[in-house]
Amino acid sequence: MKVKFCGMTNLDDVLSAVDLGVDFVGFVFYEKSKRYIDYAKTKRIVEYVKNSVKTVGVFVNQDDNEIEEAIKFCHLDFAQVYRDVGKINTIRAYRIKDTLPSNINEGLILFDSYSKSVGGSGTSFNLDLIKDFEYKNRLFVAGGVSADNVKQIKKEGVFGVDLVSFIETYPGKKDIKKMKNFMKFARG
Repeated sequence: MKVKFCGMTNLDDVLSAVDLGVDFVGFVFYEKSKRYIDYAKTKRIVEYVKNSVKTVGVFVNQDDNEIEEAIKFCHLDFAQVYRDVGKINTIRAYRIKDTLPSNINEGLILFDSYSKSVGGSGTSFNLDLIKDFEYKNRLFVAGGVSADNVKQIKKEGVFGVDLVSFIETYPGKKDIKKMKNFMKFARG
């Protein structure tokens, strides 16, 4: 199972995540987020870790052109988006309430719990919803993922998990002890 740590805002946290063996790191380009990071700072961080980890830009309101330009400028591997977009390599995110989406595009997908704000709510959606989901082999589960439930999620055979708030000291600053503890359960 792949692990993605998202909401990265500084090089030290990214390097710690890479040292712990995460597969993906995510950078939030949504200005209303407490974990917002700009393109220039992201580009500098990505230059340090480009061949060590997959990098993801999280886009909420940007149009296709801005997303494509940001991906190129920052040298990112993926764009995590909340709507269907053009020809770029995406992780299509869906905010889950009580049902799963009926139209799933190709490529990686992410199910996050629905909340008023986008991402980082720390709450789970009903994981029973994914039991019979046919695209688990390309599904990230997000929202309330923690050391307490990662074994259950892992048993579902999903592609990966995505964490933000569970591994933080405060929004935007990761806690190395929490990251280590999570990786022990995720990889164990």
